[in-house]
Amino acid sequence: MRCVQEIAWECNFVVAFVELSQNACPLDRPDLVFSEVARSLQAQPSSAAELDRTRGLNHVLEQLLDRKFQGVLSGLPDDGLRSDALDWVQQSLRSTPVDSSALATAAAVYLTAKLKGEPEREEISKLYLRGEAVPQAELKKIGVFEKQDKASGFRLLRSVTQLLQRSGLATGTVLLFDEARRTLSLMSTKSQKHACENLLSVINHCNNGDFPGTMFLYAVMPEFFTNFVTQYPALQQRCSPATRVNLNVMQGITELDLLRQIAKKVLAIHCEAYSWSPAEGVPVDAQLDQVAKASLRHAMGTGSRRLLVKTAVQLLDQFRDSGVFELSESDALTLASGAVEEMKAMETAAVDSEGE
Repeated sequence: MRCVQEIAWECNFVVAFVELSQNACPLDRPDLVFSEVARSLQAQPSSAAELDRTRGLNHVLEQLLDRKFQGVLSGLPDDGLRSDALDWVQQSLRSTPVDSSALATAAAVYLTAKLKGEPEREEISKLYLRGEAVPQAELKKIGVFEKQDKASGFRLLRSVTQLLQRSGLATGTVLLFDEARRTLSLMSTKSQKHACENLLSVINHCNNGDFPGTMFLYAVMPEFFTNFVTQYPALQQRCSPATRVNLNVMQGITELDLLRQIAKKVLAIHCEAYSWSPAEGVPVDAQLDQVAKASLRHAMGTGSRRLLVKTAVQLLDQFRDSGVFELSESDALTLASGAVEEMKAMETAAVDSEGE
């Protein structure tokens, strides 16, 4: 997904990278999904320093306007350039056809306030664009009357993609959703049903062209297709193999050989991170090979890569502290078993903190 993000930025797409979770951004709450996307959206940063400072729909709009009218917000523009930008915002951007006119209005008000130096209107519109709660009386000051709630969440999300693409500010939008902690498996049956309906709605609207210029990627574990999708025939029809990018399968290489390659990458990173290398003439390839075999044997192909990384790092930590030593097959299996127990404990703690 991070690779997709980099490529998308180079092609002038705006990107939102969102981690779904049962508390912060559950798929059965469209309003929270919109808020998380609105706060995560980002155009290509102009420098590494901007990477963490330019997230959010408001920043995206001002960045893209500043690029369209070179330096109108970041430089020292003359009155003519500022006037041209204002005319475009008030006449073109505000009238861009979107599902939610409130979102287009808020975007136009925000950029107008930035250009004219109107801090109160800028702050109100900024909060609305970022999906924050704003009192209705405050929204009336900027001419916005649509609340952000469950009913309007996905309409607002569609409107963001429509506004960015149809106004010409961006080529389109890339939405990257990562179900990092198996959110759906933690939901109640009722919440799962709502999440399924919302996912179906997003897919259908994509098919209808209501998300113009938009790529939507949803990262799930394989269990999503066996334990969840099969319960909802309509969703199963839309999640056929043709819609999937299977990251568990790599052509032309066995899993063990892949684990060996990953172990070498981990070694290179470890040496760089700690300015460390094994003593001259002391190879570690044989020990990492044992770790690769143990990881594959212990995980039986499910989660073996994650186990390999954790086990290899633990072994390299020991090498760094005590010097390189020989690792037998049984030693490697013991090390892998300990890593498995640690990962289980971490997962249990995560589930306890999020709740069932």
